[in-house]
Amino acid sequence: MESVAYGLGGGVLMPLDQLYAKEIDNISKAYPEELMSIEVQSKGKVKVGDYITKDNVEYVKHLLDPGAIEQITGPEGRKIRIKAPTTNPRDLVAAAYYDATVADVKSGHRAKWDANGNPVDENGNRWQGGLPFVNAKDGKEVWCNMGMSIGRADAACYVIEQKDYGADGKQEYHYNFQWVELNSTGRTDRKVFKGLDTELRRQSVYFAADPDVRGTSFLSVWDYDQRKIPGLYGYLPSFRRVRQFPANQRFEPLVPGAVWFLSDPWAAGDPFLTWGNHKIEERKPMLGPWASEFERHDDNWEPPRQKDNPKFFDIAYEMAPDVIVTSCEPTGYPRSPVSKRVAYVDARNNMAASNIRYDRQGKLWSNFEMAHGQFKGGGKDGKRFIKSADGVNPGWSWTYVHIYDFQNRRMSLCNHSKGAAGVIARFDADPEWLFNTYCTPQALQALGRA
Repeated sequence: MESVAYGLGGGVLMPLDQLYAKEIDNISKAYPEELMSIEVQSKGKVKVGDYITKDNVEYVKHLLDPGAIEQITGPEGRKIRIKAPTTNPRDLVAAAYYDATVADVKSGHRAKWDANGNPVDENGNRWQGGLPFVNAKDGKEVWCNMGMSIGRADAACYVIEQKDYGADGKQEYHYNFQWVELNSTGRTDRKVFKGLDTELRRQSVYFAADPDVRGTSFLSVWDYDQRKIPGLYGYLPSFRRVRQFPANQRFEPLVPGAVWFLSDPWAAGDPFLTWGNHKIEERKPMLGPWASEFERHDDNWEPPRQKDNPKFFDIAYEMAPDVIVTSCEPTGYPRSPVSKRVAYVDARNNMAASNIRYDRQGKLWSNFEMAHGQFKGGGKDGKRFIKSADGVNPGWSWTYVHIYDFQNRRMSLCNHSKGAAGVIARFDADPEWLFNTYCTPQALQALGRA
């Protein structure tokens, strides 16, 4: 326990690369039971099935990030249910990404830094595969792991339902939009998409509803060189043309009512070398939404709500044995309103479940909290199964997001939706179709005028 608490390395009983190499199906074989037991960590005061409330949060404060603590103890009165920890590492990441990481470990394929600080493989080529740094030993490696494949898919096509709430708990805005990610490099299939070897990815957002913003779309083109700020293009129906936006647009809401920025998602909304002073603050066991419960989501994939506060989904936290608390500062953005962000990263898959940003005065500003999980279970017969692109394994992706602004008590509540307003989630979307439909400036124009 002490080796984790004081940051002496991931995997108390074995390094994570050994866990992947041996394809161990039970993480408890790599970590002591004490690190995965809420009962032990709370000295018996909280157990699986309980809710954490302001009445018992004192027993688990050391296991929560400051944002969750404020939501529970402050005026929101948030309640968080505790579930048993996830023990199979395959449940914690997309199947293709897990298999690519296993193959990398077994073959000795691993990342190193080039002269500019970008990740390359052992031969100096663009990184292709799973996790670049399986046993991340410093902050830069952790942020690289998060940023090279933000959704852990070579191609992704989500539908997002977003409801924005004011301080009084009343809904003020409602949006449905398509979010597309298409990696050119850093891919699990180890191929360069369309020969775009100077790019890392293209990322697009298309708003299908509400009527005031329908047709609004944005495209972010990421260079492979992580020192470069992505080109950001947008189509606004009122101007009826595509225009290029300045870098500071990454720190502004895309639509009215939203409290999140393009910079926020996955704690990796910007290239990791446009941020600096990457640090590991500590490593310790923590509670968080490390794996979600798709079986409790409705037919359109929305989670249930907290009964006495609709700003929050009624979702579960669970214990993770080794969480990397890591921070960085926006060194590449002199006009950034953000002074620092802190991510709470599960060492087992290098995914952040919490990304807290602080304002220029160092005050708590917002928390981007998200869960990932397999899309199976639930439905009318309890056997719902959404296939991944391979047609065999269950789809795996993010399921919900809370983006809470602590300074004005506003919330953007998002969930991965099956479909709405003419757009649908596609786990098997054809990459060429995604590129031509969403990922060029010409595509934005066509979408806006459709």
